[in-house]
Amino acid sequence: MARIADVNREKLSPRQQQLHDDFLKSRPRNTLTGPFAVLIHAPEIAEPADKLVNYYRQNAKLGRRLIELIILLVVRSASAQYAWSVHEPHALEHGFTQDTIDAIRARKRPDFKRDDEKLIYDFVTELLANKTVSTATFERAKAAFGLDGVIEVVTCAGLYGMIGFVLNVFDIPPQPGVPVLT
Repeated sequence: MARIADVNREKLSPRQQQLHDDFLKSRPRNTLTGPFAVLIHAPEIAEPADKLVNYYRQNAKLGRRLIELIILLVVRSASAQYAWSVHEPHALEHGFTQDTIDAIRARKRPDFKRDDEKLIYDFVTELLANKTVSTATFERAKAAFGLDGVIEVVTCAGLYGMIGFVLNVFDIPPQPGVPVLT
């Protein structure tokens, strides 16, 4: 059970109501759930966080497939149930197999066929474990994705680390119908 009440639009300030409506325009739900059901209580944080989330959904140089891989790795590391329940179907939509997703769920290295996926996996798992990456890993990523691509990997991981913290601290449950993380 969440540590915060469900969002009641009528009880929000005018600014929060506008954000609420804007958030729902970019999401396939009729009610505000997940991290933004928490963040809406801090509009100065919610608004830029939403802009970043939408950037990664729509405009990331790395493309949505690699962004979904980064997100799965980070939210699995955090055991963020809600984010996993939302992003597992997105990962399937963007080309990952259920075997790959199940390996990440089990905290095992998937048998990636693509070099860019192997590199993202290496970079993000090293970042999560060490809070930095080695020069060799950095240079490999920079050669493959460019400096702006490396910045996207790091900032996407950081954003979803923050989202994982929000979801876990406020005990936001997963979407129904998706297997929970153990």
